[in-house]
Amino acid sequence: MDFRVADKSPFLLRGLLVDEAARSPRDDLELLDASRGAANWQLRHVLNAWHALGLYAVQAAQTPANDGEVVLALDPETQHHAGFEAFARECAGGPAGLAAGCEFLGRAWRFLADEVLADRSPDRIVYQFTEAAAGRGYASPPTLDFVQPILTRYLAPLLFADDLALASQFDVIACEGATTGIAQVAATLARNGLVSAGDRVAMWWPTYEPLRDLVECQLGCEVVPIGRDPGAGWAARPGELARLRDRRLRLAISVSPGNPVPVVTDPASIDALEEAVGAHPDLLVIADYVYMHFLDRPVETEIRRLPRNTIGVYSVSKDFGLAGARLGVVLVHPQCAAQRALAGLDEGEVAHERYRRRAMRPAEMPFAERVVADSRGVSFTHMSGLSTPLQALLCLCAVYDMVEPESERYFGWVRGELTDRVEALYDGLGLPAPEWLHGPSSRYSTIIDLIEVARARGGAELAQALQSQDLWTLMRRLAREWKVILTPGEGFGAGEWSVRACFPSVSTEQARELGRRLGDALEAFGRE
Repeated sequence: MDFRVADKSPFLLRGLLVDEAARSPRDDLELLDASRGAANWQLRHVLNAWHALGLYAVQAAQTPANDGEVVLALDPETQHHAGFEAFARECAGGPAGLAAGCEFLGRAWRFLADEVLADRSPDRIVYQFTEAAAGRGYASPPTLDFVQPILTRYLAPLLFADDLALASQFDVIACEGATTGIAQVAATLARNGLVSAGDRVAMWWPTYEPLRDLVECQLGCEVVPIGRDPGAGWAARPGELARLRDRRLRLAISVSPGNPVPVVTDPASIDALEEAVGAHPDLLVIADYVYMHFLDRPVETEIRRLPRNTIGVYSVSKDFGLAGARLGVVLVHPQCAAQRALAGLDEGEVAHERYRRRAMRPAEMPFAERVVADSRGVSFTHMSGLSTPLQALLCLCAVYDMVEPESERYFGWVRGELTDRVEALYDGLGLPAPEWLHGPSSRYSTIIDLIEVARARGGAELAQALQSQDLWTLMRRLAREWKVILTPGEGFGAGEWSVRACFPSVSTEQARELGRRLGDALEAFGRE
């Protein structure tokens, strides 16, 4: 289906719908935009700490004698731990947020020195975080050396069944969000001949539409969909899993919990992947775990079961309502299948031409280092990496989860809030809540079957009448006349008459109102 308007406007579909809503004459209606998943909440504790650290960075820096407006580079030999404690005492009687941020940072320094970064002094820890927050220099190394031990400890209970020893084996690459991480990995696979145009790539279906675009349009590969059954909690259909036995598969991509269907990779799929890897050890898996912390409890993962075949990506920013900060990581095992594949390639000439000015021995350059180099087109490798202030924020988010007793209460609130929003949306639609709501689900998004809604609102007659209409016309009118913005489900691999809604961006009452408006719009549209 071509969702562009008749004049072949090149603008993205969502932008067209936003424009339609902006031109709406319905000033009496609040705009309800559930087309994207940026959260309408944030955790203030890590923001307080990040900003407090930035203020300390300014105070700790020296100034030249002739210009008090300029600050110089931080002195690594300064007693920064004592300096920060003095700064925190000065802030104790100041704004509550600043004082709270300093209190959290004090606990963070103690925890890191005792439990995570015992190889360095408290002064060194405070200095490294402060230097990162100041943003003075390029990230060197591209992922700062304190990120890996902190993030693997954060992710061990979520992705590795609390196996810190296994988690710690992985290289961690800080990047601008999980989706950027996937794009970087895919680009490196393609540039090094590990994935080529025409290769087959398995994807659990429905899936996140940009991944489909990446595979089909950017890599030129053939998508092999692993169809899932909505009547079985979106588990893969048993017959579909046989497709993983295809020896022509080069790559499998999973999103767990998923988007647009918010369920985790089902156990049968992980078993089938393990069987496929046993028969085809070079099979690569890219697994996106972006919403894993929204689950009620951890589940089995591809990266724990198949650590040397799975490249994982995670977005810490989604956990804390910081989507705009783009805080992501890529997890790569040093002996991963991609690394083994590089060793088996006759790649001397290719590697030499691509990396020859950035590596002393290009053919021996590890896969993870190639991902980092390729992220800046190789030539600008020295400027690779997530910005240093954001790497500091990334780690503060992770440390919060490990040191603050309030952390589980926060994530419990998130889970409860999203549950309420799902229930409210389906209540507004006049449908029962989906079965996955109380299963292993992130409750991040959903696919709404418009035919099912029409049948609930007006029976088979309305459902049949709706299908004689045009979905794109409905989407535009939904935006202009009802001020509701959703995204068509077909692009995600769902049915033609379906839409995706995201829950983090709407409140509980907004979700209920969205459901009512969508149902009313279908009734009006289908009876015309």
